[in-house]
Amino acid sequence: MQLICGRFLVMVMIFSFCVSTTKSLSIRSPALRVVKPRSTSIALKMSSSSSSQNKFKISNRTMQTLDPCVILMKQIISQHEDKCKDDGIFSLAQGVVHWKPPKTAYEALANAAQANLDENMATAAGDGAIIHTYCPDEGYPPLIASLKDKLEQQNGLQSPHVMVTSGANQAYVNCVITLMDEVDNDSNDEKESPQEMISKCVVFEPYYFNHVMAIQGVRGGNNCGGIASTDDSKSHAEGLFVGPTQQGKPDLTWLRSRLEEYKKPSGSNGIRMVTLVNPGNPTGVSLSHAFLKEIAQLTKEYGVWLIMDCTYEHFDINGNNRDRENPNIPYPCLDQEHIIHIFSFSKGYAMAGFRTGYLAFSSKNGSEGKGTLAYEQMLKTQDTIAICTSRISQMAALGALQAGREWVNDQVKTLEVGRNAILEAMSSLEEIIGGSGAMYVMGKLPNSTDDKQFASSLVEHFGVAVIPGSFCGYPGWIRVCYSNLPPELCLEAASRLKRGILELTMK
Repeated sequence: MQLICGRFLVMVMIFSFCVSTTKSLSIRSPALRVVKPRSTSIALKMSSSSSSQNKFKISNRTMQTLDPCVILMKQIISQHEDKCKDDGIFSLAQGVVHWKPPKTAYEALANAAQANLDENMATAAGDGAIIHTYCPDEGYPPLIASLKDKLEQQNGLQSPHVMVTSGANQAYVNCVITLMDEVDNDSNDEKESPQEMISKCVVFEPYYFNHVMAIQGVRGGNNCGGIASTDDSKSHAEGLFVGPTQQGKPDLTWLRSRLEEYKKPSGSNGIRMVTLVNPGNPTGVSLSHAFLKEIAQLTKEYGVWLIMDCTYEHFDINGNNRDRENPNIPYPCLDQEHIIHIFSFSKGYAMAGFRTGYLAFSSKNGSEGKGTLAYEQMLKTQDTIAICTSRISQMAALGALQAGREWVNDQVKTLEVGRNAILEAMSSLEEIIGGSGAMYVMGKLPNSTDDKQFASSLVEHFGVAVIPGSFCGYPGWIRVCYSNLPPELCLEAASRLKRGILELTMK
């Protein structure tokens, strides 16, 4: 009887995880990870104001943070579900993959659950059988050990410090909290105005909306989001600068100019950190390894942290990030003290619902190294926000790693059909970027086309959802994801998208 009950409990646990994962893959009412500038015409109920708020105030930082467009896009889709109930609504919006996690992830879950029901197994498994308690802040020790091996063999990072987080988004929030200050006045320069003393961060347009939301929510500052600006017309009181790009490639001349402008006599910089996503979200562009070396050297020269978001490391489609000097390393990273790398299990391993990501810090120069200092201080942030990532999610992640990088590569190969179909569907647009990395393609709509209205019309009249570029600081563009549907459905979605683009842009 105990064995039967145990197996039943294991099945229930696995079913629960499957449901949470497959819900994110629904093509009927997908949860789109999008944000909007406040100028958008669609209003969130959560952002409504009333006279009562004069008594019970919400922080200005939160009120000025971009609204989570996952809610906005759900509202748009729900408005038209009845009209599209026969043919359904296909999502080319949210950045998810169409496959499920590897079998080894679920086997790890089942083994852990069963061990807790069998005293003999629990004794033999030791710490591996404990799923109901905290683990160390930095992560489940067996997973940490496996990740260090992975980072060395697949990324070229030698003996890094590793911290497991509840997804890559929490990893980034950890960085913002740990590295950014409200006021950066260590130069004691009396000529600096209060505005110039505000600690700043750089992202590049089009940006990943959750990065901007994290900076706004933690650091605050008016006008942080929305349309990017490369001149001085925007207030320097912002905690965020949005840099320009050319075809998805950040403008390093602009970056050097900004870093020079905020250089302090003390040797520090008013710009505290620069963020780069590669392969890019939302650009879909995979930058070359030579370019990464260049931006790494530039940030090092000016004493600025470089946050490298490597969430899409498995999606370097054309191998742009390969290093000819280290051809055996699938996705080489730069092992430098001032660089912090972010990784995720959500994309390649399809474990978005498990909420497991991790950070890698350089251990160079031991206890005196910058990476070691950042890691040690970030444990304070980790302990405050999460204490630790769910132990059972970490056990599943450890199981997923056993499937290997080749398992992920095999899944990524299934995206080629959809990628080509989406590129062809968008070929009539004036300009396209992406398709070389991650899972996205961006397209420029004809002049004066409202991208938010265009996206809404696509859902209403053609049953296909995309992301308006305005949500990424790129008005007049759309972002299309080709990974969230299996090939046969992606072909149908691409056909709808092509018809929608041709009809809506000809009006």
